[in-house]
Amino acid sequence: MSELERVFRLNPAAELRIESVGEDCPVLIVDRFYEDPEAVRRFALRGSFDSSLAYYPGLHSTIPPQALTPLFEQLGRLLGALGTTGLAPEHFTSDFSIVTTPASEMLANQKHPHIDGLLVAGVIYLNPHLEIGTCLFRHLPTGKAMLRDQAEMDEYGAWLRDHGAATQPDTYAIEQDGIWERLHTMAGCYNRLVMYPGNAFHSIDMRDVQRNHTMETARLTQRLFVKPPVAVEA
Repeated sequence: MSELERVFRLNPAAELRIESVGEDCPVLIVDRFYEDPEAVRRFALRGSFDSSLAYYPGLHSTIPPQALTPLFEQLGRLLGALGTTGLAPEHFTSDFSIVTTPASEMLANQKHPHIDGLLVAGVIYLNPHLEIGTCLFRHLPTGKAMLRDQAEMDEYGAWLRDHGAATQPDTYAIEQDGIWERLHTMAGCYNRLVMYPGNAFHSIDMRDVQRNHTMETARLTQRLFVKPPVAVEA
C-alpha cells in the first residue's frame, strides 16, 4: 500500500448499521470510518477547490484515483454483502467538496432537494466541530421520495420547470412547507460515512453558509458516487 493509499485507509474498528427510510430506501451508516480522519482532512484542505459541477452550491477538489483503489475495493465488497453485487473500483468516483454559496445567491433548482441519478450516493463528513448532515425528502405534489424511472423523472422535471421558481425555499434547509416532507435526517458526525440510493431526494441539512467562512470552517465532505455495472449481453 502506497503512502497516498494509507491516507484513505479504513478503520478496522468502524461501526456499521443500516436504517430503513420509507419504501425500499436503505441508508448505510458507518461511524469512525477512516483510521486517521485528520490525515484525510489535511489532505483535503491542501486540494485545489477550483471546480463546480451541476447544481452543487460550492466547489470541488479532485482526488487522485490511484489513492482510492483499496477504498473502492472494500466498499465494493461491503455493498456486495448488502446485495449490490458486481461492483469494482471503476464503478466508483469521489471528490472533496466545500459549501460556499449563500442561500441568497442560489438558483431555484439548487434550493429544492435533488437526486443524483446514480445507483448509490454517499458522503463522508470531515468537520470535527461542525455537524451539518443530509436530509431525505418526499416531494408531495408527485408523492415521490425516489425517482425510479424516466417517466417519474419527466414528471418531476415538468413540475420543477412549471413551479420550481415560485415554490423555492428561502434557505438550504427544507421544513414541512406543503411541497416537501422531511423523511429522515442523517447527522453529519465527524468521520461518518452515509450511503443511500442515488435516486432518493436529498439535501444538505443547513440554513445558510456561515459568514466570512474559511477553508477551516466551511462544510467539508468527501462525496462518493456509484455507477451500476453495465450488463454485457451474450
